[in-house]
Order: sequence, then structure tokens, then C-alpha cells
Amino acid sequence: MNSTPTTLLFSKVVMGLFALVLGTPWAMATHLVGGDFSYVHLGGDDYEITLTVYRDCSPANSNGTYFDDMVAIGLWNGEGIIGPNDVLTIPLQTNNVSEVPVEMGNPCGTPPPDLCIDQAVYQTIVELPGNPYGWDLVYQRCCRNPTIVNLDDFGGAENAGMTLQIHIPGTDITTESNSSPAFQELPPVAMCTDLPFVWNHAALDPDGDELVYSLCAPKQGGDAANAVPNPPSTPPYVDVPYLAGFSWDNPMTAEPVLAIDPVTGLLTCTPTAVGQYAIGICVQEYRDGVLLSTVTRDFQFNVTTCEPTEFELEADAVPFASAGIESLVPYPEAIGLPDVLTYPNGESFPMADWLANNNTPIEVDGTAMVIDAVVIEGCNDARFTIERPESESDLLDTTFLTLTGTAAQGLDYDEYFSQVIMEAGASSAQIELGLIDDGFDEGVEHLVIECEYVNACDQVSTTLARVVIVDPLPIQASPAPISCIDADGTQVLGYDDITGYGPFVYTWQDRVWNNAGQDADAWTVDFDSTFAMLDAQGQLPPSTLVELIVEDQCGKSHTHVMEVLHPVPFDDELCPLEIIEFPMHNDGIPVADVRYGGVSILNDAETGVPLLAHGVAEGDFWRLTDLEALDTPVSWGEALTLIDTCGFATEALIRVRDCQIPNVFTPDNVTGNNVFRIRGLTGMMGSQLLIFNRYGVQVWSDETLQDSEPELVWDGRYMNGDDAPDGHYQWVLIRADGVKDHGSLHLFREQ
Repeated sequence: MNSTPTTLLFSKVVMGLFALVLGTPWAMATHLVGGDFSYVHLGGDDYEITLTVYRDCSPANSNGTYFDDMVAIGLWNGEGIIGPNDVLTIPLQTNNVSEVPVEMGNPCGTPPPDLCIDQAVYQTIVELPGNPYGWDLVYQRCCRNPTIVNLDDFGGAENAGMTLQIHIPGTDITTESNSSPAFQELPPVAMCTDLPFVWNHAALDPDGDELVYSLCAPKQGGDAANAVPNPPSTPPYVDVPYLAGFSWDNPMTAEPVLAIDPVTGLLTCTPTAVGQYAIGICVQEYRDGVLLSTVTRDFQFNVTTCEPTEFELEADAVPFASAGIESLVPYPEAIGLPDVLTYPNGESFPMADWLANNNTPIEVDGTAMVIDAVVIEGCNDARFTIERPESESDLLDTTFLTLTGTAAQGLDYDEYFSQVIMEAGASSAQIELGLIDDGFDEGVEHLVIECEYVNACDQVSTTLARVVIVDPLPIQASPAPISCIDADGTQVLGYDDITGYGPFVYTWQDRVWNNAGQDADAWTVDFDSTFAMLDAQGQLPPSTLVELIVEDQCGKSHTHVMEVLHPVPFDDELCPLEIIEFPMHNDGIPVADVRYGGVSILNDAETGVPLLAHGVAEGDFWRLTDLEALDTPVSWGEALTLIDTCGFATEALIRVRDCQIPNVFTPDNVTGNNVFRIRGLTGMMGSQLLIFNRYGVQVWSDETLQDSEPELVWDGRYMNGDDAPDGHYQWVLIRADGVKDHGSLHLFREQ
């Protein structure tokens, strides 16, 4: 290889080599448990190098072998060999040595009492100039424990040594900055036989490169004759020798076998035989499909036998606070719950059957199951209580919960619902599902909560709880038939039946009732109240909107806007022999009678008054159709009275006018003939009246804007409001039905 990267590095190498030769008391030692390498690019040619080495600190390390005071890191640029000047030495700082917590990789396994693993972190900054190949950093050391059961120890007292290698890509691969991935969690030290093992072996890449995980072969490096290679040998390196039946991708006795998810780094297996196993775990980083580097964690896993612990799991439903009600009413005591909960997507749940017998299997999502709890999103929650033996209460334990079913974590329930912490000194612990009202129409879903409690033994205790999650039950409120309006203008409105999760809170016209405040035997699913229907002037409007709100225990509300309609007449005018639609609001509502000037005119032309109301019989009452003005030489103006089917009367003014078109008028506000009018236009919105002077110039116009306008009137003024002069004028009428008429008109003003 070329000479050392920098003069500074060379001085470090010389010092390190001298210290390593004189300060290493254990050239041949059985202690290695594993290690891993990583680096961070600091900018320019500077890199921070981190080497982590693990050693056995248990009595199995009979020589009491400690970590090297310094380590020798070979630097290779892809050419020649690693020579003495190609070595970087890193001294060991005392505060960089710590004991690895003994994690079991399962909920409550207890490791062997003598198991002990230490880690030492060697770290420094080195300057490595760029080159086409890049740099390989290499660390080698002997020896692994002879008690490792999956490696050949060559018949001697020590197993193969260890090589850790990591690559910094050269300019042939990338000219961009690169930092290697780094494992985030300390490796698991122990596993229990026959217990599922799960461990997150994920790494973090500072550059956001794509990471791919795999099992891989640990490499040999150093042996009994050369325990501390300095300088380390040049690549390539030899895999450790696995015994028959083992390999780098099947390194331990397990069923299912040890496997790692290539995307997440999740390590899983169920060990089936006690022993110590040498295992390699690799993470490769890719950028735009190009491999940049590989980080290998070389480690010894210890599989031990664990003792069993029995435990219990109880599940029940607990309430949330609900709007307007002090305490949630349990399902059996509720009102309004239908026997079968049904949802728009066609799913249903037999609530009455489940309440009658919780041990009866019910089919949910295509599977028959015994259901432990039913909860409503946004209204209840499921609480789980785990009881453990008093003999274990001095331990800090974690119990994992595995959830399957059709509900989605993070959408239907809290994403953190996955484990229960048993605090030291406690014999029980609780966790709530953390139900979420996601607002989606999903109908009926279910969860199977499998609680697996594993103590320091090879027995797994498992129990199940099944929870059905239903959407908030839609409130269905059936309005009662509208009653008659009373003589004082009040009317009773309400509901015949309400289904939902009651008792309910009612809000009508800003008045609030809460029937949960009554005794339970007084709760009801029908409700009514009296409403005033007259307006501020004491008149009955044709329609009144009444907002009725029902709120259930879950805080869900149903708003029903009830429109109350009444048959009410309105003022109008007719010409003799004119027939118009009956002038009333809500003309589809039957009435009992129609009176004009106090005389009934319903289907009777012999009353002596000039109006005739036409109606069609509907049962005992009448649906009005037309109002006809009979031939009369006299103008009439009387009250027309409608009497509804409840006997409540409303009135309007109906006039029968002389509708002959005059040819002279005097707009002097004295003679009584002050305006020119054309009548009989009711029901003909858009009819136009045009006035022209003697020269054919239009001086005024108007039109009807509503069907209820009976006439068009000219008061003798121009459109700008000025008085039109005396003289001869022409009028033109264009009715909305297409009929046209015209005539002469003379305007006289008082002199």
C-alpha cells in the first residue's frame, strides 16, 4: 500500500505500535464475544472512526482477560498489503468501558446469574485522502470462547479469532460525502429456549441511504500464534469455521430458525437448544442502487433455560366521560339499544344475545368467537389487568401484547398499546386499549389480544382476550305525528321512539332536558314538549322550523329540523268571472271549511257572496284547488277565513274589484280617479304595462314581479318621477300568458 495518509497519522502509528508491543499482557486469551465498526464523515478528508469490542466478563473468562489498552486499525487503499505504516492505533479511554445490560429478547426471561458482557468503545478522528478505491478499515483479534457450540475450535483450547472490516467508498463509487450505518441498540445477550425471540436490530444511516439487513458470516482474524495481528492482514478474509449442521444463515438450533427482516432489521427466532452461538449480522447501505459500505456486527448469543411463571389476564370495558351525563350507564341498564346493532355497510352485532350470554360464540368478521368485551369507538375503552405471582413481584417485567384482527393500530386504537410494564413491588398492572373514534364507517371490527408472559424459564404462558369494536351507534329518532295546534297557538312536538345508547340529553329551542337525572325507571325513549307557533304579532306563520337535538352517552348527537306547516291564506284580488289558484300557503293541506264574510263558500255558489271556493274531498276534509269570483256589479272586500282540521282559524283580505279598463284619469289626488290601473293579473308574474305619448315615445313601463301581484298601476308620472303633461296617451298590456291588449287614454290634470 502507499505510505500513510498524513504525517500526523504516521506519528500516531509509531506510538501505538510501541505501546501495543509492550502493553499487551494477554496475547493468547479466550474472551471475545464480538464487535462492530462504524464511521462518520466530518467533512473534507476527516472521519470519526468508532470500533466497539465486546468481551466475556463472566467466570468463563478464566484468565480475567481485559480489553487491549490500544487497538491497531489497518488502513488499506486497495493496493499492495497493509504494512506497519498503514496502521492507526486508538487508545482505550476508561470511561468508554461499560457493562452491556443483559436483555433477554423476550418479555420476562431471567439470564444465568454468571452471565456478563462488557463493551469497549475505541474512537478517534483520522484523515483519509480520497482515492479511486477508497479505504478498508480492518481490526483483527483472537480469540473467541471455546464454549461456542456452533464453531470448530480446531481441537484446541480456543476458537477462531475475529476480523471486523468496514469500507469507505472511493471516488470510483461516489464523490459525495458518506457516513456508515450504525446499529442503534446494544445486542441482546441472552435468549430463553423455546420462547419466541424478537429484537430490533435496526441501524441508522446519517445520509438517509437505503439499508438492507441480512445474516452473514463472521470472519476469522488472529489465532493462538498471532493473537493481536499488527499490522492486520490484507483482504480477503476467511469465514469462521461452522460445525456441521450450522452455517452463517443458520447459525443456531432454533425452530423457526434465526431470521432478519431485510427492510426493518427485525431479528426473530425461537431457540430450541442451550448454548453459545457466534452470529454475524450485516447491514448494507445503497445509494441509487450502488453499494457503498457494509457494517457487520459479530456477536455471541447465549441461549439459556428459563423457569415458568403463571399469570392471569382479565379484560373489561371502562367508560369515558360523556357529555351531559355524570356517569356512563352500562349496556344492560341502557335504554334505546336495539337488539341488533346494524350499520350502513351491512354489518351487524347481536347485542341482546351477547348481553344475555357472554359465553356464546358470535360470528364476527367471518369468525365465530367468544367475546370478552364490546366497546364503542369514542364511548368506551377496554382495560386489561394482568396478575402475576407474588414470588415475581420484586422484578421489573415487561409483558408483550400481540394484536390481530380487523381493527388497525393507530387508527382504531392507540399505537402504543403493545406492552405492560410490571413495576418492581407490584403484582398486577393495567393497560387500556386507547380506543380512537376515527370517524370512518367501519361497522363491526374485532381484536384478538394475545398476552404472552415469559419468565426466567423455557415455558411461555399465553392467554387471549377478544374485543369487538363497534362504530358509535347512529341515533335514530322517529318524530311523532304532528298534533293539532291549540286555540292559544301552541303545539306539542316530539318523538315516538329513539334508538341509541341512552338515557339521552335533549336540546329543543335552547332548552335542555337530561332524563338521566331522573330515576332509571323513569327513563324513556319517547319525548315531547309544547312549542309556541304564533309570531311576535300574534299571527300564525305558514311554516315554523323547530330544531330537536338528541345526544347519547357517547357525546354523539342527532339533529332533526322539524318543519311544521299550517294552511294559511294570503291577501289577494280578483276580477269578476276570474278563477285563480286558491290563495293560501301549503295548499296541499286539507281544511275543514272556507268562509267569506262569515259565510261558508266551499263548493256552494248560492251563498249570496261573490266568491266560490272549489275543493276536492279527502276523507272528512277538503283539499282546496281554486277560488272563483262570480259576476257582480259591486266591489267586495271581506275577510276570507280558513278553518283547518283542528278547528284553528286564520284570515286574509280578499277583494273583488271592478276590473274595467278606464280611458280617462285625473292624477290630482282630489277626484278619486287618481291612477290608471289594469287588474286581474294574479298568477301572471312578468306581465308588462307600457305607456306611450302622442308621438309614439314610451314614457313609462312596469311589470308584475310575483304571481300574487293582481294589478299594474300608472300614477301619471314619467319614469324619473316628473309629472306627465295633459294629453292623449296609448297603453299596451303584454300578459305573461301571451295575451296582448291596447287602448287609448286621456290624462287630465286639475287646473
